[in-house]
Amino acid sequence: MPLAIYAASLNHAPAYWDTGEAQTVPWIFGIMHPTGFPAFTLIGGLFAHVFAIGPVSWRMGFFSALAASGAAWLVARMCCEFAPFPWIAAASAWVFAFGEIAWVRATRAEVHTLALFFAMLAVFAAVRWYRSGDARMLVGGALAWGLGLATHPITALLAPAFALLFFARLRTATVRGVALALLALICGLALYAYLPVRSEIVTARRLDPTRSLGLPPGRAFWDNNHPAAWDGFKREVTGADFGAGGAFREMVDPQIYAAQGPVFFMELLHEITPLCALLALGGLAALLRRDRWLAIALFLAFAGPTAFAFAFRIEADPDRYYLISFAISMVLAGYGAAAIARALPAFRRILAALLAVMAIALIVINRSTFDQPYGSDAQAVIDTVVEKTPDNAVLIAPWLYATPLAYAAYVEHRLGHRILDCSWLADDAPMVPIWMKTRPVYVVGQLFGQVPGYRAVRIQASGDLFKVIKR
Repeated sequence: MPLAIYAASLNHAPAYWDTGEAQTVPWIFGIMHPTGFPAFTLIGGLFAHVFAIGPVSWRMGFFSALAASGAAWLVARMCCEFAPFPWIAAASAWVFAFGEIAWVRATRAEVHTLALFFAMLAVFAAVRWYRSGDARMLVGGALAWGLGLATHPITALLAPAFALLFFARLRTATVRGVALALLALICGLALYAYLPVRSEIVTARRLDPTRSLGLPPGRAFWDNNHPAAWDGFKREVTGADFGAGGAFREMVDPQIYAAQGPVFFMELLHEITPLCALLALGGLAALLRRDRWLAIALFLAFAGPTAFAFAFRIEADPDRYYLISFAISMVLAGYGAAAIARALPAFRRILAALLAVMAIALIVINRSTFDQPYGSDAQAVIDTVVEKTPDNAVLIAPWLYATPLAYAAYVEHRLGHRILDCSWLADDAPMVPIWMKTRPVYVVGQLFGQVPGYRAVRIQASGDLFKVIKR
């Protein structure tokens, strides 16, 4: 059901911002902004090339929908792991899937949906191993976690939960099983090797068109930060330019929780409904009585990503960092409903129906998501640039506007011989006079900075499009 709803509401037009990048970079097997997200690039790129149905933007949106609906399925599987009430489990998964934050992120090209899938797969395998001692779950969970880490480092914050479950059942682990699990984890992490290898290939073959403008390697889309060099690799993988390290330090600041905690809990109530939030709290309490280590581990899996989202305020869309927390919440809500069903068997069907009603209510409340396929401001920007600029133009555009233009240039090949420079005018101002000897220069989007001896003139009836001319 989540996949069907997601497919009917996909935001598949060329898009601004990180969504536009996620529609473009996997197709060209480029390098995304920090932390590189190599698993998303490789798996998403392979999917887009093999699943040759519809435009690439639609394929990447559908790829995210598959990952998010897979995560919803894992919510249901985890609920069934605790209690054999499949309709309660399914309805719990639907509530998670149709919350506004989860639904919107699941219907656009989004790194966090694949990270969510691998995170929930790793949590499911860890719980199964903890409960059964099945060594295959230990190895499979380690591989899933490694792939999650290679998708997005938000999954690293599950480490305390995994460590607790591992040491709680350490006596059941074998040396061979642990060694295979470590090897599987390393195999997942090894995808980061893609970044320097691909960077070297892009550089050697001069695949990035900006190199023809005399710009150094390391530009967006093809070779971000140039990770073929050690310093570039460190900047790319650590996210140092975005202050990720500072966010980890701020996670221990009580003021962060005082400021962001109330906001988050209001979003939680809006996302999964107050009834499900109450069931999640009851489920945590019931699980504490039955298996305190498992309860604490699930709470840690909930709390880690949430705390990082509180601290990482430079993020333009912090809500997507809550996806793992919302999924764990609905696992606990499903457990809470199952606990009531065990104590009061007559209410089992009523509880399943009530959860299903909550899911349907969320579909109705968030029905505007179905309008996503019918409009794209970014497409208008692409059309304007193609219409108003000559084929040999240099297009200077900041990140917001550069992302859909990159899709037009590298996926649709609509920009012809135009070259896209993802930067502010101020950043590459010294190069503009050189470029203008052979090419006209245009600025798309916001003007920031100026070129001595030149001025930017707005193109009539073109929105935010400017031509750079001599004074």
